[in-house]
Formats: sequence, structure tokens, C-alpha cells
Amino acid sequence: MKKQNSLAGRISRRTLMKNSVGAGAALTSTLAARHVLAQATGPIRIGNINSYTGGLAYAGENNLNGMNLYFDSVNWTVAGRKIELIREDDQFNPQIGLQKAKKLVESDRVDLVVGIQASNVALAVLNYMKQQKAFYVVSGAGTDAITWDRYPYLFRTSVSSYQLSAPMANYIYDNLGKEIVTTASDYAGGRDVIAQFKGPYVARGGKVLKEIWPPLGTTDFSAYLTDIKSIDPPVTYDFMPGADAVRFIQQYSEFGLKEKMPLTGFTIIDSQTVSALGKSAIGVISALTYTDTVDNPESKEFAASFRARYKYAPDLFAEYGYVGAKTIGEALKMTGGDASGKDKLAEAMAKVKFNAPRGPFRIDAATHNPIQDIYICQVIEKGEGISTKVLFTAKDVQDPGKKIY
Repeated sequence: MKKQNSLAGRISRRTLMKNSVGAGAALTSTLAARHVLAQATGPIRIGNINSYTGGLAYAGENNLNGMNLYFDSVNWTVAGRKIELIREDDQFNPQIGLQKAKKLVESDRVDLVVGIQASNVALAVLNYMKQQKAFYVVSGAGTDAITWDRYPYLFRTSVSSYQLSAPMANYIYDNLGKEIVTTASDYAGGRDVIAQFKGPYVARGGKVLKEIWPPLGTTDFSAYLTDIKSIDPPVTYDFMPGADAVRFIQQYSEFGLKEKMPLTGFTIIDSQTVSALGKSAIGVISALTYTDTVDNPESKEFAASFRARYKYAPDLFAEYGYVGAKTIGEALKMTGGDASGKDKLAEAMAKVKFNAPRGPFRIDAATHNPIQDIYICQVIEKGEGISTKVLFTAKDVQDPGKKIY
């Protein structure tokens, strides 16, 4: 009897272990299936990082407003899946931007990160995204180092410094002067803008008489403007972000320089500068991807929808956000709403092409940077107010994708 009981006990334990292993495998399989199902049918989580406080806050807000306008237009649903946007503020600070990227990727488990207007923040986040093999869409920052990187899960939907600066260099050389003084805020974005302008301008035969580098946050430009006045160039090329640009243009005008030497720049006309400066902005010439006076059906519809919702006219930052969101949306349609397969999503992003408010837009499969038209615009007086006039359009401008200047 004891032997029978012992054998029964062994059989019972063996059976129990076998059944337990089977049950565990079944449970693991069920959980895995649920996880796959959740990935396929749950919301697509998009992390949004931008400067919502500090000198670029207006650009970050406009970028986000443009994104929201697109996602509203598709009822926050793409390929049958809901879109969830998680917003984080980088405060125009690379270290804070890096912290927010870590939160979004590691804690919030987002499918991709989009945004960032400040070039120094965008570059700091890029290194981390590469380490994590995370998907990253830049809908703002223009530094060319992003295009040179060739990280396979990195795309830009806004513009590179080269794409704006090279057409402007040619326009200024042909129409405004063969000698120039450049002025730009002393940070990654400013340095890149001037390098990408100087290269083609000098290659054409132009001469840069002096490069001037005020620090970010400069409130009094008088010393720099005095220097410009003493040099007396036929034209200047300038770049400052946000509030710095407003102060620079105001003081440039107060010094009486605008009538003597045209003030030209890199996206130096935007909603903040024009609204803050009013008629003192008249005459300023800037290279832009978009202004609400671009004459095509998509621009008219976008501008009307944006005004109806936000009660003000969209600028290039709003259009950056709209196009960034639509690019993601179009790519997700191609993948059937699957955001988990990064290679598949990257392949789809590289094929995106549509007519945007800025004009014909497509992603360069080699550089993951847009190919698009660039507008040389001037602020003009119109009725009781001001507007922008397109002086010249450079068609299908493509970044070379490598450092040439």
C-alpha cells in the first residue's frame, strides 16, 4: 500500500508539473497575443516635444496648433486607430529636452517622437533616440547636422538651413549686393544658418565683410549695429530666433539702417516678428517655406481653417506642425496603422508625397529631408496693415545630404 501511495504521489506530482507548465505556456501565449492585439488596435502614442516656454514659446505653440488642426481633420484616427498626443516642454534647453525624450520613450512608451524647434535641443535628443533605436520626426529645427546624420529612423518635415540659405544667397548676390555683413545669434542654429549662406554666396563671388555673433537673449544690439553702420555694407543677412529677432529688427530700424541697407534673413519674418513690429517690419526680406499669402488651394484651405479655429493667421511654424502631422498620418495609412515596425514605418515615410500648404512636398528617400519650394518674401504695406509678397520662388529645393560648406 505504501508503495502504491508513493507511486501515486509521484504520478500526481509529475502530472501537476506537466499541467502547470502547459498552463504557464498558455498564459504566456495569451498575454503575448493580448500585447500584440493592443499594439495593433490600441491608440498610436505620439510624443511631442517643443519649446512651450522661453523665447521660442510662440513657435512651439504654433507648431502644436498646426498638428492639432490636422489630427482634428481626421478625427484623431488614422487607419482605424486613435491618435494620442503627449506634449512635453523642452524650455529651449537641451538637457531638459533630453529628460523629456527619456520620459516619453521609457515611461510613456510612445511609438514615435515629433517636434522640437530649437536646433541645439533637437541635436541633444537625436543622440539619445539613436541609442534607443527610437523613431524621431523633426517638425521644426533646421540645423543641417540632422540631414547629415542618416539615422534610419530620423525624418525631418520642416526645412534644412541649406534649403533656405542657398536660395537666399543666390537672390541677394543677383539682386541686392556682392558684399555683405552677417549677424546671427551665437548658438548651433545661428552658426549653421550663416555657414550655409556664406558657402554659396562666396562661391558665386560674394564677399562677407564681417560675421557678427550676439549671444542668445541679447536685449541691446547697439554695439553690433554701430559696427554694421561703420562698415556700411550694401545689405545684411541676419538670423535670430523669436524675441531676439523682434529686438534686432526694431533697433536696426531705429538706427536708420533699413533704408540704407536692406535687412534680409533666415525665417526672420514670422507671426511674432510681424505682429510685434507692425509697419516697422515693412521692407524686411526673408527666405521662408510658407507664408499665408502662398497662392494655392491647400494654402487657402489651411489658412481659412487655422483662422477659424485659432483666430489668427498661420505662420511657417503652424504649417511645420500641420505638415509634420500629415506626413506621419500618410505614412501610417501605408502601414495599415502599424507603428510598431520601425523599418516598415520608415519605408512608408520615405514614400510620402502630397500637396501641402507650402506647395509640392515629398520626402527625399536618401536624406529623409523634404524636397520643396522656397519663397523669398518681403513685408509690404497693404491697406491699413501689412502683408507679405513673394518676390521669388526657388522650385524643388533639395538638401545635398552631406556637409559641403
